[in-house]
Amino acid sequence: MNAETQDPEKLRFQVELEFVQCLANPHYLNFLAQRDYLKDSKFVSYLKYLQYWKEPQYAKFLKYPQCLHFLELLQYESFRKELANAQCVRFIEDQQLLHWQHYSYKRMRLQQSHIDNLQQQQQQQQPTGQQQNQQQSHMIAPQQQQPVSQAAGMPFGAVQHQAGQMAMQSQTRLLQPEQKPLQSLTQNSLNTK
Repeated sequence: MNAETQDPEKLRFQVELEFVQCLANPHYLNFLAQRDYLKDSKFVSYLKYLQYWKEPQYAKFLKYPQCLHFLELLQYESFRKELANAQCVRFIEDQQLLHWQHYSYKRMRLQQSHIDNLQQQQQQQQPTGQQQNQQQSHMIAPQQQQPVSQAAGMPFGAVQHQAGQMAMQSQTRLLQPEQKPLQSLTQNSLNTK
């Protein structure tokens, strides 16, 4: 579809969305400052007009929400002047990267604590499951014979219980991030050679 045949409102929305998101790039802001766009009163008015992107109905379309912070800072003349300085831009970029690293680290910690909580819940539920199985096995009358598993020569209920425990253990192993299945695989293959 050609840009000329598109709905003009939709096209304007897309152009403004793209421009606002470009404001998240400090090097682009430096480019604008070095070419004196940020000194032009019409351009500054346009930046003021773009403040509507802070509203939730528009902000939900942004992939780089930090652009809204820069849009806010661009309303100040002192910030616009400092963007022409390459050292200032490098500092801003470094701060952005540090923020992203901290966010990633914090997110990893939250995920790890969630995994730990799940493991604790499973460990707490596992003893109660064993107690219930023991109580049920005591309820069976001694005259009743349980079917015997041909493979193991054990009562069928015991085989089911053992299979359930093995499934729980394998699920717990899946949740443990410090285990590395590839290492155990390579060790097993080395032992068989």
